[in-house]
Amino acid sequence: MPQPRAAAQMSGVTRNRAVVDSGEECSLYSFRRPKRVIYSYAKAITAVLLIGNGSEDLWGRLMKDTKRKVALGVSMGLLAAACGSDVSSAGSGSDAGELASSTVVFFGYEDSFLDSVLDPFVESTGMDVKTPAFADEDETETKLRAGFEADVVELCAGEVGSMIESGLLQPVDTSRISAWDSVFDSVKAGEGVIAENGDVYIVPLQGGPFGIVYLAEEVTTPITSYSQLFDPGFDGDIAVSEESISTIWDVAMALGHGPEVDQITDAQVVEAVDVLTGLDTVRTTWSEDGDLVQLFAAGEIIAANHATPDIAEALQDEGINAVYVAPEEGQILWKCGQGISANATNLDGAYALINHYLDPEMQLIFAEEYGYLASNSEILDIAPQELVDDLGLADPGAIDLVTIAEGLPDNEDFWEEEWSRFAG
Repeated sequence: MPQPRAAAQMSGVTRNRAVVDSGEECSLYSFRRPKRVIYSYAKAITAVLLIGNGSEDLWGRLMKDTKRKVALGVSMGLLAAACGSDVSSAGSGSDAGELASSTVVFFGYEDSFLDSVLDPFVESTGMDVKTPAFADEDETETKLRAGFEADVVELCAGEVGSMIESGLLQPVDTSRISAWDSVFDSVKAGEGVIAENGDVYIVPLQGGPFGIVYLAEEVTTPITSYSQLFDPGFDGDIAVSEESISTIWDVAMALGHGPEVDQITDAQVVEAVDVLTGLDTVRTTWSEDGDLVQLFAAGEIIAANHATPDIAEALQDEGINAVYVAPEEGQILWKCGQGISANATNLDGAYALINHYLDPEMQLIFAEEYGYLASNSEILDIAPQELVDDLGLADPGAIDLVTIAEGLPDNEDFWEEEWSRFAG
């Protein structure tokens, strides 16, 4: 393990592990975003200040339990060190055959580069793994368009359409994915995984739901639907996600439209924004998990949309009776996985790495570490039953768990324009 990363971990800050080509900028921070929730540098500093103000336990649990970890450079020296680190096998021999001594480049989110996952791969193959990190899918596409070379690219369904259309990704040969037949059918479904022509672009690995979080002791009637949350007569202040597509989508479902994003018409988008702008119950918007937890903890809101179960869990850990609920209209499932760059130079290494991440033992690590839903049904053979029950691992797409695959509308610009009527 590179010493600078160990030092960063001991200091309580997770540093970005990245290897970039000469002249390539190294990101100061990166993290998993189930959708387009982006931590700003200022917000990250706020998180540090929260710790200094006595909220260390709450923030620490939140950062452990959620999928959106911040990676801050403690100093420019550490940042420079981060840009030169990699995962390599010391003195790897020739047992791994032709893969030994080769390098595979994995372009992904910081929280996917777990030592407990990568080290076994390095030891078994003798390969070097370079792990440049990105902050969001926009950065991914921008760098790939600029010619950034990678073999494996981390991708989220519903956000890869333009990359496929631009030829930045190549179809995955599923005959080379050893556990492809064990991937839940419900996880394979949806935009961005299997194209209309049958080509596969993402090997899905993890996922999770979005729904409603509310304070049970602050409502007279349990919240079970978006129609309740966005009712003008709702008794209490709420926060709505700054994710424009997501919040408009949630309101549209409350009005009986959809539920798939591409089933919502322009007129229904306008109707949803009209409802949103007319709600006196919307106290504020939220973008980061830390924001939302603080809003709940301070008593400023009693409910929020587009939230995840770990928000409720973090509040429960602090003695706050928060509840996560799957709305009657349906939960939206985010799912991310790995694809292959069009300019991949090590296809054998790429397939070896993807197969490693799809292995049920590796899937179990991510389920236990982050609470991710797993895509490989073989995890049921090794996961503790309590974990299976808690996370719903039996099938991430089961009707009582998740009903709607995440996606983006074809006319995304129109949705954004309409959102500006609400957000200003």
